[in-house]
This record gives sequence, structure tokens and C-alpha cells, in this order.
Amino acid sequence: MPTKEEHIMMVAEKLFAANGYNGTSVRDIAAKAKVNVSMISYYFGSKENLMEELFKWRMEEGFNFAKNILENNELNEIQKIDAFVDNFVNRVQRLRDFFLLVHTQQVISQNKNIQNFLRASKINYIEINQKIIEQGLETGIFTKKPSYHLLQCTISGTIFNAMHGMKMYKEYLKKQKSDFDEKHFENQYFQEASDHVKTIVRGLVGYQG
Repeated sequence: MPTKEEHIMMVAEKLFAANGYNGTSVRDIAAKAKVNVSMISYYFGSKENLMEELFKWRMEEGFNFAKNILENNELNEIQKIDAFVDNFVNRVQRLRDFFLLVHTQQVISQNKNIQNFLRASKINYIEINQKIIEQGLETGIFTKKPSYHLLQCTISGTIFNAMHGMKMYKEYLKKQKSDFDEKHFENQYFQEASDHVKTIVRGLVGYQG
């Protein structure tokens, strides 16, 4: 059960993704969240602060999960990489509104705090993957040392491209497959994206399985 603050942020997330930051007012958020404008002011102070808290919340949520994977001694290095990719894909599918917002804010945002959140998040993910791969090189499960920042570009870029292109690829697959499964398409689509990325990463790290 989300807290009141989380509920407001989730509503704002959807409205920002649909209408843009400038196209969404505090009154719009209050009406959709069924709260008073004064409550939003009490929790966040302003629309800008609300946006910042939303980014901070989502970024910390993702980083904490990735950190838990890194520190899980019951998983070997390839299992950690697989869990990292699966979690990334799951978050993009589940939180599509937020990641659409991330994409637009990367391009147009003048908010230094949000830019800093995004920068720190990317660096954190690079460093976590680096630690996992260095451990794998030490144990011998991996045999290649990739470019760590480009590895993260490969993972995130492929997944984000899949997210943005889903409607187009759906139309393509409908024409290609006589047994196209409309009901289960989205889950199958993101699972295929996850498997595809994991195959690429295995090649880049020289996984010996």
C-alpha cells in the first residue's frame, strides 16, 4: 500500500508522462489524486520539488535492488547479471510512464537536481556491473573485460529502444506471425528483450557456461 506521498507521486508520474511537465498543473495532480492542493504543498512545496522527489524515489528504488543483487552471495556472477537485466526490463515495463519521463527530461530538463539524479544513477549502474564482471573475471566465469560504460549503453539503450518501439514492432509481428498472441504479447515481448540483452552481455563478457 503506497503512502500518501507515493500515491501523489505516482499520479504526477502518469500526468507528467502524458501531458508533459509544463502541461501539468498542481491542480491537475490534486484532482487526479483526489487530494487538496494544500496537501501537495505540504508534502512537496512546489511542482518542481514534486518532480525532483519522484526522480529521487524511483532512482533510489532501482539502485537499491541492483545493490542487493551485487551483495547476494547465493548468486554467481552470471546469475547476478541475469537478475540485473531481468530487473531492469521489469522496471521499464512496469514503470513505463516514469521511463518515458526520464527520456524527455534527459533531453529538455534544465533542472540541475534531476540531471544530477540521472547522472548518478547511470554511474551507479556502471559501477555495479563493473564490480560483478570483475568478480567474474577473478573466478574465471568470464573471460573478457568489456567497456563498462558502453556495456551499460548496450543494456539500457536496447531496452529503451524496445520500449519506445513496442507499438511499431507489434504491428510488424502481427503481419509476420499467423499465430500472433495478442493477449500475451507484451509480457512475451519484454521477455524476449530481456533474453536478447542477456545473450549480448554473455558474448561481451566471454561467459564460460
